[in-house]
Amino acid sequence: MSRVRTSNLLAAAGLSLMLAAAAGPASGREKTAPAEKVFVYLDKFLKVPAQERSRMRLGYALSSEGKRLGGVKVTLVEINGATTPLPVGADGEFDRLPSLAQITGKAKVVFDVPAEKKLSVSMDPRPNLKLAQDYDAHEVALTVSESNAVMRKAAGPALALLAPKFVGVGFVGSQAGQVVYGDGRSEALPIVKGAPVFLPEAHKGTVFTYSLQPV
Repeated sequence: MSRVRTSNLLAAAGLSLMLAAAAGPASGREKTAPAEKVFVYLDKFLKVPAQERSRMRLGYALSSEGKRLGGVKVTLVEINGATTPLPVGADGEFDRLPSLAQITGKAKVVFDVPAEKKLSVSMDPRPNLKLAQDYDAHEVALTVSESNAVMRKAAGPALALLAPKFVGVGFVGSQAGQVVYGDGRSEALPIVKGAPVFLPEAHKGTVFTYSLQPV
């Protein structure tokens, strides 16, 4: 089954943060950074009312020297000493993210790696679309437009022009797809970086659904 994500031509937001070694423990076995610096933009996103961001979510992935880094033990440590595990999957993606209260409460993120190890965390906005082989084109178009609106609102007036601009939805893991128009015509979805991409502006008039051919 395919995986879906919002896309500015499959680059997603492409935002990343290099984690410099903080003044660490004497053992040198840990790397620590403020949660707001690790999960950049997450606090702004979570401040947008939940009903306005129901069509998208933010994902974050851990990398080292340009490669995804999976299986690392990561712990969120709050000022009061409370700890919360932040599991990282084999693909480097965080399975759990801090809450708004934890980020604004100045929590720290502790990575169980040598303090000198170079790490980066990238942000990957994704659509909240259920995995399927057929999608309503109008619903997918709304996902793109509402995702853009959410990111602009999260950025605020001062940074709205710098917010990521999404142009479509990519279906990672699918070999091909097609759009079906109201008169019965069909058209293959363009392939960008190995995945079929639905572009609302280019595929206007697809009043029914478009189908994907899974790998």
